[in-house]
Amino acid sequence: MKRKIAILLMMISMFVSIFSIGYFTPKRYSETVNGVYYQLGTEGIIERIKVHLDGKLQNHINGKKTFTGVINFEGSKVPQIPKDRTELKLHYDGHNFTTIFSGFRIIDDKGRIEPNIFTYGWVYTDDKFSEFTIKVMDDNDQWSPSNGYMITAPANDRQEAMNRSQELIKEFEEESRN
Repeated sequence: MKRKIAILLMMISMFVSIFSIGYFTPKRYSETVNGVYYQLGTEGIIERIKVHLDGKLQNHINGKKTFTGVINFEGSKVPQIPKDRTELKLHYDGHNFTTIFSGFRIIDDKGRIEPNIFTYGWVYTDDKFSEFTIKVMDDNDQWSPSNGYMITAPANDRQEAMNRSQELIKEFEEESRN
């Protein structure tokens, strides 16, 4: 009887170990999501866009997910980063808020770089990292709640984008109060 219990406990611990390794190991995450680029204080959308995310997504024991990788925007009107910048990075740590930034400026045609932070925008996301809204910074690193630019995904139209954006920002504000 003791032998059967020992074998059963060993099998359960092996299963838990294998599951844990698979669940907690960072996984390649490469997604393209349809979104909307729009300006607050105006009607309609400026453009339907595609948001490309490429990096590593990891589950944690507390149920949160983290993402580290690059983000790109596909659209003719959505702001692109200056030509002398490295790619945009996104480091999401599971707390519903992060920034999109480029940490370096390319200083010559040989590709040499120097530290110089360029902030593209502020990101609000859900716990599953499946929905997000971005407050896009202007040329002066400012954003205005009356006429600021937003990117929200997934979204098909302005109303869906506005509703999702309000929910995500409200969720972050409630979490930060607690």
